[in-house]
Amino acid sequence: MDVTDALLGEHGVFHLLVEQLDEARTRCATLPELRAAAEPLALALLGHARVEEEALFQPYERATGSLGPLRCLRHEHEQIDHQLRTLFTVEDLDAMRAKVAAVLDLVRRHLAREEEVMFTAARQALDDDRLRHLGAHWARFRHVALRE
Repeated sequence: MDVTDALLGEHGVFHLLVEQLDEARTRCATLPELRAAAEPLALALLGHARVEEEALFQPYERATGSLGPLRCLRHEHEQIDHQLRTLFTVEDLDAMRAKVAAVLDLVRRHLAREEEVMFTAARQALDDDRLRHLGAHWARFRHVALRE
């Protein structure tokens, strides 16, 4: 499996979680309820940045000798990480709703940038064998059994 396809599959789950949290943002009546609604996306995204870094960003950088889109994407990973962690320290429901809206906006833009720019750049810079090898690395990281 091509690593960009694997990561795109993860993105599909994130898009679903983003939409669920966006809906919960207005539906939830209490702070604990909104926090609980935010946990699945937060936990999933915090681990995703690490697997992208190891399975795609570093190999792309080594192969091209260029940061290309990586500088921006890494910065966004840091911003998302920070915003997700501070999300759970908010003590006011309206402030939490505003913070959720901001993080969802950032996540949507970031996912689109990776899908439209980074995955395309990786497919152009890395040959099919390398992409499949990196896909196998992703599978080991995620404990997914791929067919040979």
